[in-house]
Amino acid sequence: MQPAISDLSTVTSLRQTLSASEQFLNASDKVTAFPAPATPLEAARPVAVPAPAPAPAPANQQRDWPSALALIEETSEAMRISDLRYAQLEERLQQTISQAAANMRELEAQVATANEMLWRSEERGRQAEARAVEAEAWLARLHDAVTTSFSQANRPQSRG
Repeated sequence: MQPAISDLSTVTSLRQTLSASEQFLNASDKVTAFPAPATPLEAARPVAVPAPAPAPAPANQQRDWPSALALIEETSEAMRISDLRYAQLEERLQQTISQAAANMRELEAQVATANEMLWRSEERGRQAEARAVEAEAWLARLHDAVTTSFSQANRPQSRG
């Protein structure tokens, strides 16, 4: 999917085809350019209450309906782009969560394997240490046997 910026640039390039009277720098300019209600009471009046017929507006104070429509179109396009971006981010978040969970399971398996290897190594070390102690004991016995068997006192006298 393309980033939202390209959609916005497409909308912006399409907006450039409007006549010069409909072009504005940004949405806030359009809002400020849109004529306000004639009286503050008219702005605060609920929509459900029918308003008295307004006095005819002077010719120079006509509402700019194309600009209002363009503003609504831009706003709806921005909302659509925002929703699309939200969906993309949500999907990416789910992918990241899934990947993190898979990585965590893999690392837990590696830790378990490493612990098993460590336990086996420690066991082999204990066994090797026990063999070394036993070998030293046998070497001490052999040394004692050699020194006592071949000592001067036990040697036969040479005839000479």
